[in-house]
Amino acid sequence: MSGLTVGLASIDALDLELMKMTGSEKEKKSAIAISRVVIRHHWMLCTLLLCNAGCMEALPIFLDKLMPETIAIIVSVTCVLFFGEIIPQALATGPKQMRIAELACPLVFFFMIITAPISWPLGKLLDCVLKGDHGPRRFNNKQLKYLLKEHVVKALKDTIN
Repeated sequence: MSGLTVGLASIDALDLELMKMTGSEKEKKSAIAISRVVIRHHWMLCTLLLCNAGCMEALPIFLDKLMPETIAIIVSVTCVLFFGEIIPQALATGPKQMRIAELACPLVFFFMIITAPISWPLGKLLDCVLKGDHGPRRFNNKQLKYLLKEHVVKALKDTIN
C-alpha cells in the first residue's frame, strides 16, 4: 500500500493526458485505466493510507501470537521497513511505474469501494478543505517557451552527436 501510495500519487496527470492523446493503443488503454483511479486523488489517498495503517497494525498483533513480544516487534519493524516501505516504493516509482500502476489500479479501486464508508467521506473532506486541483498542470507562456527551447536545444545536440 505504501508503494502504491507513492507510485500512484506521483503520476503526473499531464503525462496521463498526453499518453491518452499521443500514445500507442496500449499506452492509451493504460492511461485510461490509471486515470480512473488517480482522478479521485484524495479518495485514493485515504484508501491506501487506511489499508496501509491496517496492515501495519495487524502484523505485530499477529506476530505477537507466534513469538515473544520483543522479537515480534523487531521482525515486524524489519518486515514493514523492507517489504512494506523501501522495496515497494522503489518499485512503484521506478522505470515500470506506469505498468505497475496499470496492474494495481483494479485492486486499488476494489479497496476504494470496500473502504468507501470511511475513505470516501475523508477524501471529500480533503477535497473541500484543500481545494487542490490534481488535474493536469498547465504551463504559462514563459514556462512553455523555456520548455520548448530546452527541448529544441537537446534535440539539436542529439542530432549533431
